[in-house]
Amino acid sequence: MRKYYCLFWKVILVCALFTFALIKNIEANHGPGAGGGPVSTIPALTLRSGNFSFDYTTRVTELETVSKSKLLTNGERAGSFDAVDRTILHTIGAAYGVTDDFTLGLSLGWFETINFRESELEISDGEVEVEILKANPDGITDMWLTGKYRFFRRPQGHYAFLFGVKFPTGRKSTQNNEGEQIEAVEQPGSGSFDFATGIAYSRWLTKDWMLHSSIKYTFKTKGSRDYEVGDRIDWGISTTYQLTPKNEFPNFTPVGEINVRHLFRDEQDGSDVINSGSTTIFISPGFNVGITENYGINTSFSIPVFQKTLGRQQETDFQVSVGFNLHF
Repeated sequence: MRKYYCLFWKVILVCALFTFALIKNIEANHGPGAGGGPVSTIPALTLRSGNFSFDYTTRVTELETVSKSKLLTNGERAGSFDAVDRTILHTIGAAYGVTDDFTLGLSLGWFETINFRESELEISDGEVEVEILKANPDGITDMWLTGKYRFFRRPQGHYAFLFGVKFPTGRKSTQNNEGEQIEAVEQPGSGSFDFATGIAYSRWLTKDWMLHSSIKYTFKTKGSRDYEVGDRIDWGISTTYQLTPKNEFPNFTPVGEINVRHLFRDEQDGSDVINSGSTTIFISPGFNVGITENYGINTSFSIPVFQKTLGRQQETDFQVSVGFNLHF
């Protein structure tokens, strides 16, 4: 059993107690399966039996500016350093209500980077120099199969178990301009089977006001080139308020979220990667609009109010996401 498991259970216990009491980037972490921004709080609500849902979301992450001199300096001090201006993740998903309390989902993405570059420390003929290389790590991501089972449904709230399995379908062979493969964690696909588990809670506070909270733990396994992206914990709480009657269209619902993301350090060849791992807290205001009974759009703007990174890493400035949903 890995050394982080004890810490995992402590964190699960603390966050779960807090959730029940409420009765819902980075150097070496640019890839879609590693860093990114907040995962939206997952509600405990499920699809009705026999219903389908289709989603499309685009999420843009703007990262701190890294000048050429800073890129060279970090590459010299850390041995290697990667930076991008921004990342874009397009995700499509489908879900099906197996029963009124059990929903299965499938999602797949396309990952893009803007101005990816890496600096590497090279020693040649006794001379030390730092070389800047470029790459285009765009491509299909790994696929997730997810499930949600609602085990409790009462006036005081809904509770659901969350689980998921990630399959290594993504691209993992991107090369830089010198024909060398970039770091495994920077690729759109990790090459690993990963697993997620968690719990979600939802409750109507009034006829128009709803509260959601969820916590999810993602177990990462060894992937490409003996590289293992660190496990992660995502906890979130969100609230929605119906401004217009639900059965009138269009209807408008403002959303507010607080998301906490903790990334454990990566491992390569059995050793911790020093420049990896972080804890980030996001505040995410947003808006949902029901266009018709079966079609809606949503948008969210995420601001990191706290970031603690381990080692030399590029921080997140902000995130913007826009999504479309069709259900029937």
